[in-house]
Amino acid sequence: MFSLVGIGGAGCKIVDAFYKKDPLSSLFSLLAPSKQEKLKGVGIDTSETISGLKHLPVENRVLIGRSRAKGHGTGADVELGRKIMEEEIELAMNAVRKVNTEKPEVFFVIAGLGGGTGTGGVPVIAERLRKYYRVPVVGIFLLPSRGEGLHYIKNVGRYFHEVVSKVDGALFLDNNVLTSRGEDIGRSHATITATITNFMSIADPVLVAKEVEGKKATIGFMRIKGEHMSLKDIISRMLRDHIYINLDEVKPEKVHLLINGDVRNVYGEGFAMEWVKNKLGAEVRFSSQEVIGSKHLNIGMIITGVDDIIKSYEVKEEKEEKRLSPELEDLLEDISPL
Repeated sequence: MFSLVGIGGAGCKIVDAFYKKDPLSSLFSLLAPSKQEKLKGVGIDTSETISGLKHLPVENRVLIGRSRAKGHGTGADVELGRKIMEEEIELAMNAVRKVNTEKPEVFFVIAGLGGGTGTGGVPVIAERLRKYYRVPVVGIFLLPSRGEGLHYIKNVGRYFHEVVSKVDGALFLDNNVLTSRGEDIGRSHATITATITNFMSIADPVLVAKEVEGKKATIGFMRIKGEHMSLKDIISRMLRDHIYINLDEVKPEKVHLLINGDVRNVYGEGFAMEWVKNKLGAEVRFSSQEVIGSKHLNIGMIITGVDDIIKSYEVKEEKEEKRLSPELEDLLEDISPL
């Protein structure tokens, strides 16, 4: 069993999506019978927009910072988000404890980085979860599009290492990859949310935690018709269309491909592994769960070694000297000091 904790607006929306009953995108619709376990999820936010979630049970939602944020969020103020979470950590943890009547094997803390509640709150609650439950805590983080504003970008660069240091492993998905393809930010968030929920529907959470322990990684997911095709073509399509970080900016260490479906339709494992090694310089691992007669292949991917993803978010603080206009300087020169 694994448990989800969404922090801030983006994190809460993703946890909400795990509870969606739509049979095409529900977490449970893709699970093997042996993994049909009740989902445990909590959403924690400083904004009253949490009340507008559609699927997460009301008792699993926690509004914190009523007196400081007054239900309007933190306005991307990371220190305010941290302070609120520190002051109301027991309120948040009580909700987690009520939902998790049994000890989970893994916690996934989900948040958008750059905003105040997620960026400030994740280190506080992740540290408490690790201490209280003594199980792996993996972060799933959305990186902001540059179109969302320079302040969000600076927050990522400033607080990235602190956030990552408080989790046992971190998964990143970058909105910039999608917005650079012409997607608007709303559609980008929807695509990334679907990627996360679908990936977790076929992946063993304990395996994920072990794969990313002490690492920075990303995930991808795609569903294709179970036609006869090469593993190299599957991987190529995944890397091209369904991985939401810029692979040109990182140095992958390992690629783990997960396939759920009728794997008899897939061929060329050895060639594919050699191709990935030559293309990315990464070790390759392939595992599958065979479902005979399945019409689709559900494919997940974990890529570890994306440490350099932070480089594009490092913004140098430049102190510019404020200069008076020439006219004002001339005027001040004519004024005799008192």
